[in-house]
Amino acid sequence: MDGTILSQGSFIVPATIVNQLVAIPSNADWMRVWNYTQTGAAGVAAAGTVGYDFFWQRGMPAGSAVASYKTVTTNNRVDDLILTGGFTLYDPSGQATGSLPLIGNAVATTASTNATRPVVSTASTAGISVGTVVRLNSTAQTDVNGVDFAVGAVTANTNFTLCGNAGSALATAPGAVGGAGFYRIVNVDPMFYPRRRFVTNVSAAAAPTVSTSVAHNYAPGQLVRFSIPKMATGAAGMTQLDGLTATIASITDAYNFVINVDTSAFSAFIWPTIAQQPSSFPIVVPVGEDMANALVNLNAQVPLSGGLKVNASQTGYLSDSTVNTGFLGMQLGTGASGVVLTTNITGPAGTTAADVVYWIAGKSSFGGL
Repeated sequence: MDGTILSQGSFIVPATIVNQLVAIPSNADWMRVWNYTQTGAAGVAAAGTVGYDFFWQRGMPAGSAVASYKTVTTNNRVDDLILTGGFTLYDPSGQATGSLPLIGNAVATTASTNATRPVVSTASTAGISVGTVVRLNSTAQTDVNGVDFAVGAVTANTNFTLCGNAGSALATAPGAVGGAGFYRIVNVDPMFYPRRRFVTNVSAAAAPTVSTSVAHNYAPGQLVRFSIPKMATGAAGMTQLDGLTATIASITDAYNFVINVDTSAFSAFIWPTIAQQPSSFPIVVPVGEDMANALVNLNAQVPLSGGLKVNASQTGYLSDSTVNTGFLGMQLGTGASGVVLTTNITGPAGTTAADVVYWIAGKSSFGGL
């Protein structure tokens, strides 16, 4: 059993550096990751030092890694330890020892700005990076409570910004400055693909863009149906779109896609503000496939998550197929400060867009402590 290789593979780092999930059957006891691109590059200045070789073994804390980087002048190998942003076992059932809980512990927040991309103040951003999904509970901004949002920016132990990028901002600001509350990190997605998502905005256009609160993972040609609530105050909020089925014409990015319904004459989309509570939230639900559209977009018919194909999903005109995406695997992080270096070392998820990364994982008779 010692040294048995369970799986190995590679990936290309996407344009936005986010945590990467890789599937590993039978739950790994050890894993090593090489950034092939950065292995052949010279060392850089200490701030933002480039890691290129990473190792983890069962018994090490979740998120940690032995990380190696090169010195600036001599390109000598230096080993260090990062305690977050490294390797974390992934188990969507939450049962694997050392895996993250499905929903993290409550962490106090002190305020949240009244903006279309609220900035949430907190003394601890541990475990949060760009792309992390959080769920809020605020005493004032009740119109964002319980909604999963991707994080778009982080200032360590100071604040984080909601909505994965500027294009996915809320159509309307919450309506008040948020007070004290808490957030939880959400470490799991619904098991079955394709997934319904909260809609944060829909543009009024002949070919409108739909924005979602977390990465949508959709592909061109998929059919989606909208549920747009009527607000308690009677505001319209693009209710003309409610119940309509649309074809996804193209994918803009992880949080935005274009549909084939002309909304240019519709009333403006509204994200329910605190003044319009109680209200349900606008959602988009996958309902099938537009075959004619899919057949001319076969090369684009690949459901993606973080630049990688959604586990177990179909491609081509079967990309809308309902599949169980559950798997055991590893979350590769984006890096953290080295214990010795004390400044950031980029993590096993990659350093720059288009980095080629290889990995290998296996079992041993005694996995660790």
